[in-house]
Amino acid sequence: MATGFDKLLGRLADQDLITPYFEAAVLADNWPDSYTVRIDSSPYYGLDEEGKPDGYFHPSTHPTLGERELYYRFHPATRDKLAYEPNTTERQMAFAVGSAVHGVVQTQMVMAGLVKPEDIEVEYVNKEHNVRGRIDWLANHPNGTRLLVELKTRTPRLFPYQTEPEPSWVAQVNLGLDSQDLDLGILLMLEAGYPYRLTEWRIRRNRELLDNLYAKFDRVREAIARNEPPRHCCAPDSTTMKACPARFHCWLKDHRGERNLAP
Repeated sequence: MATGFDKLLGRLADQDLITPYFEAAVLADNWPDSYTVRIDSSPYYGLDEEGKPDGYFHPSTHPTLGERELYYRFHPATRDKLAYEPNTTERQMAFAVGSAVHGVVQTQMVMAGLVKPEDIEVEYVNKEHNVRGRIDWLANHPNGTRLLVELKTRTPRLFPYQTEPEPSWVAQVNLGLDSQDLDLGILLMLEAGYPYRLTEWRIRRNRELLDNLYAKFDRVREAIARNEPPRHCCAPDSTTMKACPARFHCWLKDHRGERNLAP
């Protein structure tokens, strides 16, 4: 059975940039008697002071959604009337555990000397394309590179099957990279349960992807200004349609014979 040191050597052989330092920090014998892990339990940063959506496109939520769904999510006449799935204890616990995992890893990165406290949960705004996001942390690597890092968690059941990053994760990292004018980001995926395996992917800033995302966001804002929804972004009665919070303003409204435009 591989020891922690064996795994660390394997990380170095694979040329991972972040995980060797995290694992070395965890395995070090110089842990303090106690240390503080900061858990952010504040309301979702995408809400305004009244608890309503702030009107920005958010890198962790919106990049892979269709233009028509985004239209209804952001249009003033429909954004407060969408059919979201009700909150559950399971969902809240998943969020709490994910936040705790983020806090532990971020704290270890600070203790390892790779991250400064002010480089955790870095917020940015792209006014030109109406994007607002947060970066999990920015690391100052010993090789002299400044790296953007995003952490994702997967349950032990799903972790082995996640062999490549989700497109939404790649989009999120790219938007963060562009906000900081960086070319390389690290996407970490941590198994949220024993044996707590960790996978690292390098994500390069992709200009074509970014141009497509910005163009989509701009088209949605233009469509809202014209009061004209974009064409359908899913098929009727599809799994995507049935899960879409805007379905009652879109396909299902059309099928009742009402006019296409909700507002």
